[in-house]
Amino acid sequence: MNINTIIGKKIKKRRQELGMSQKELSSDIGTQAQISKIEKGELNPSSSFLFNISQKLLVDMNYFFELNSANINIQNTHFNEIQNMLVQLKAQRNYTSIKYIVDKELEDKETHYSSYEKNYLLWHKGISNYYLTYNLKESIQILNELIVETTHNVLLNINIKTSIAIIYQEEKKYKQAYQLYKEALNQYSKAENLDDFQTKTKILFGLSQTLTYLEEYTESKKYCLEAINNCINENTLHFLPDSYYQLGNNLVKQNRIDEGIKYIKIALNFFEAQGNTYMVNLLEEKLVILNIPV
Repeated sequence: MNINTIIGKKIKKRRQELGMSQKELSSDIGTQAQISKIEKGELNPSSSFLFNISQKLLVDMNYFFELNSANINIQNTHFNEIQNMLVQLKAQRNYTSIKYIVDKELEDKETHYSSYEKNYLLWHKGISNYYLTYNLKESIQILNELIVETTHNVLLNINIKTSIAIIYQEEKKYKQAYQLYKEALNQYSKAENLDDFQTKTKILFGLSQTLTYLEEYTESKKYCLEAINNCINENTLHFLPDSYYQLGNNLVKQNRIDEGIKYIKIALNFFEAQGNTYMVNLLEEKLVILNIPV
């Protein structure tokens, strides 16, 4: 049995255990057709796409490759489970549950976390604190205290810095957000042996959004296109429809209406395939405003 068949069977088995349909599994990460082909062993998913699947199925990546669980440290397995839950809850914007889990883990005296693991939890505490209280000063302070410019935990530091940028963007402090996104991207580019598609694409998309708010449409388009190329190279829909919409929106704002509509319609098709009704409604309203039939 080849590796594609093994991975496909394990995905199908876990999906059915969770009572999840192929369409539900594919939502926000790909299409139902892709999941169907992967489960049949007909499509070899990229590592980033497989990671997205593991997050939806609440399992570690090791699950797909039949690694001996006896060789995995119990403590690390517990942290991986917590990590998976936090990623899933963050995607759902369920900050109440994130806060509950993080507080419980940090209060548990029997669990001994490493410095990295503790900072990972505190990162999510800072994020949830902002979205539950909208206390900007306190939330930024929690996150800033976690950033230590060393050669260790570089990816975590970049993600924390990106989260601060997102919060500033939420507060409409676009210049501060832009500066932090740029710092995060420069740090990512200079880091050795760092290959995390999701983090880089998140930064690129954040930059494109912030630049649009700053009315720097040409520069924003540059980051949109880079994010789109990343998604295509990794064979994933993660941030792809969002980036197409952002590109189209920039073109519309530059009065290049026909070009902009083309990319907005591409984004709309992707969102429809994902079953993302919120974004489908948003884009259809945008097209109505532009007097385009949907």
